[in-house]
Amino acid sequence: MSQPAIEGRLHPVTPLRRSWVVLAALATFAFQQRDLFGFGPAPAVDADTITVPLWAACAAAALIITSTLGLFTAAWRQSHFSLDGSVLAYRSGLLLKVHRRCELDHVQSVDVVRPFLGRLIGVCTLRVVMSGTTMTLSYLTLRQARALKARILAEDTAEDQLHRVHTKDLALALLLDLSANLWSLALATAAVLPYALSGELLTLSTLIAFLPKIWRLTGKRFFAYSGWTVTRTSDGTYRTDHGMFDTEQYTYQESRITFIELRQPLLWRRFDWVEVRAAVAGATEPGIVIPVCPRSVAEKMVLHLLGPGAASHLNAPLPAPPAAARATPFHKALGYRLSNGHFTVWSGYFLRNVTTVCPTHRVQSVRTRQGPWQRRLHLASVYARLPGGGSVPAAHRTTSEAADLAGRLYRASTHEAEAQQRQFTHIHE
Repeated sequence: MSQPAIEGRLHPVTPLRRSWVVLAALATFAFQQRDLFGFGPAPAVDADTITVPLWAACAAAALIITSTLGLFTAAWRQSHFSLDGSVLAYRSGLLLKVHRRCELDHVQSVDVVRPFLGRLIGVCTLRVVMSGTTMTLSYLTLRQARALKARILAEDTAEDQLHRVHTKDLALALLLDLSANLWSLALATAAVLPYALSGELLTLSTLIAFLPKIWRLTGKRFFAYSGWTVTRTSDGTYRTDHGMFDTEQYTYQESRITFIELRQPLLWRRFDWVEVRAAVAGATEPGIVIPVCPRSVAEKMVLHLLGPGAASHLNAPLPAPPAAARATPFHKALGYRLSNGHFTVWSGYFLRNVTTVCPTHRVQSVRTRQGPWQRRLHLASVYARLPGGGSVPAAHRTTSEAADLAGRLYRASTHEAEAQQRQFTHIHE
């Protein structure tokens, strides 16, 4: 039996949210032109100044505000969303009509974003991520957003929280993230250096340009990662919830994950902490699943997201050949492993080590590359190309080993893809 359609308009606060930008721009423009006008009954002394009665100025301001709010309110009344069957549709526009449709089979994730001010009035943003595009419904009530998300993902209320990041561990981990802190220190030094050399207060204005980047690398991460939880829903998807002021949700579907990364900064090794990231087909970069956790928790997340065959791949890599020591000073961090339907690569530098696990059925093509210096050392690198343009490289292998690895990886990818296709056909027959 088909479920009834969910439809309606965006929240009535939406016109206010969209019109304040226009009103702020008009107010800024009026403030910049304040020398051209004089207010009051007496004529202006300056011939270039236009005298406007105060009542007329107030009436003009009220007319502009009312017209702007009326225009955005009329546009809001034309907006309409509906979820009927397997199609999510959104219609908007007053002069230029826009009608967007989204097939639920193409949805990769559904996120609920609750900004700080939105939480105070009980509204949020629903973000539906598809391959190459995103549909945003802003603003909705929290009840509407949860109902749409549950219908889109076909999930029920049964949930199982897998991990929660403790505030103390998060704060210590961010303090020990050496690469981010060194980059912040370099930006702060570059911003303050002109003042240190010249002594002019005006040169401190360069600090304003660097402050947003420094904030994103330091304090913003703490507030954004606070209260981080990973929850498994009854339908097998995994949802992250996080944020101290602006709360966000992100949902991962197992069928959309192309690879998982375990990143370990230098100073985290003493505590055996790692950061877990997952790449989704079509996404520009891997998303954070857990910002910091013990390695045992990370291995369990790999087990949940990619299966037991992937969890067994996180140890015992095949080390790089001796000739790789002449190609890179970080050759001891290199390695790979290919078996049980998974391709795992170890890489890293002094400040950070990375372990990448990729299911072979997600590999779309295999490429072997050999640079000029590698050619002299009889080395080559093998790249597994994934959906969305990403790749997983096994760097600096011997030429014979690289050729053998490329052949085995290609055969494993085609075999797994054919097996998945047969399973899919059997299920739908």
